[in-house]
Amino acid sequence: MKDNPNHLTVIGIGRLGICFALCLEKAGYHVLGVDLSSDYVSKINAKTFISNEPSVTEFLKNSQNLKTTTSLKEGLDFSETCFIFVPTNTIQEVQSYDHSIVSELLCTINSHAVSNKHLVICSTVFPGYIPNTARSLIKDCKNTSISYNPEFIAQGDIIKGLLNPDVVLIGEGSKAAGDRLQVIYQKFCRNTPKIARLSISSAEITKLAVNCYITAKIAFANLIGDIADETPGANKDEILKAIGQDQRIGSKNFKAGYGFGGPCFPRDNRALGNYATLVGINPLFFRSTDLTNESHAEFMANKLIQQNLDRYVFRDVCYKPHCPVPIIEHSQKLVVAKKIAEKGKEVTIVDKENIIQIVRKEYKNLFKYEIDNK
Repeated sequence: MKDNPNHLTVIGIGRLGICFALCLEKAGYHVLGVDLSSDYVSKINAKTFISNEPSVTEFLKNSQNLKTTTSLKEGLDFSETCFIFVPTNTIQEVQSYDHSIVSELLCTINSHAVSNKHLVICSTVFPGYIPNTARSLIKDCKNTSISYNPEFIAQGDIIKGLLNPDVVLIGEGSKAAGDRLQVIYQKFCRNTPKIARLSISSAEITKLAVNCYITAKIAFANLIGDIADETPGANKDEILKAIGQDQRIGSKNFKAGYGFGGPCFPRDNRALGNYATLVGINPLFFRSTDLTNESHAEFMANKLIQQNLDRYVFRDVCYKPHCPVPIIEHSQKLVVAKKIAEKGKEVTIVDKENIIQIVRKEYKNLFKYEIDNK
């Protein structure tokens, strides 16, 4: 089948994959999404799928050229360029990523012996995975490249982040693949981002390094804030505002508050530290960031306990403020709340019912709970 550059395949249309597929469709591409769940695929094709991720339901309702299927072969036949969005969950014991799903997928693609394809891994991977493992898994696929194209987005803001990136990171498996991806993003993005075309090994490190720098910036801002809180006459907000006005530093992600959390920042920071160790580099910087984040949570808890309140109330407890999706992973509000509750204080969590259900499942009766119906 002759390649149609206007046809694109997205393999794995979960929370991130469906957003990416819809943005491609919005840009004018004909998109075929592939997923294992027949029920999920049917809902997307019928446009009855409802998501709490902003803009997804609207984009799906207005889409004209997005179809989904459970057939991997159909997806592979549809386009020369196939984006892969499958989970690479954290392996806590070794601070790495579980590549089993993406590896199994690549083995299955290899069994189809496809040719003349650009496979694009968009899931976060541990440095070295693509050159050392992924390439060998498609050894029977002639003239087929594997590139690395991870996204820099936040849950609850995925579509906005996809359409308006600061930088597009392309670890190109070949010059042709890099050229193809650059054209797609120039059509896809609503802004004009910097496009960084790197080797795959460089891109694997870059993806983690960006998040690690942001975590360090957050941890540093909170450390300065804690110092200011303990200094008579000092105001942490004015201090950080002044520091952030230096263009070498900048004000983004540079305010005092709760520490960093969520599904990406903590794991990427630890994973890059682990990789540094593997190549013989002492990851003191990454460890210090983690320890500073933990110390700040302890500081916040102790300051609140000193108020000796009858009851401590925490609202809006997802991993970031006003998050429209129910994600509490590494929520620093809950970390602080837990420390206070473990000191024998009464702590009440007030949030939407779906958030309360998740918190109760993880923390059980450590807290009291109230549903916020506003």
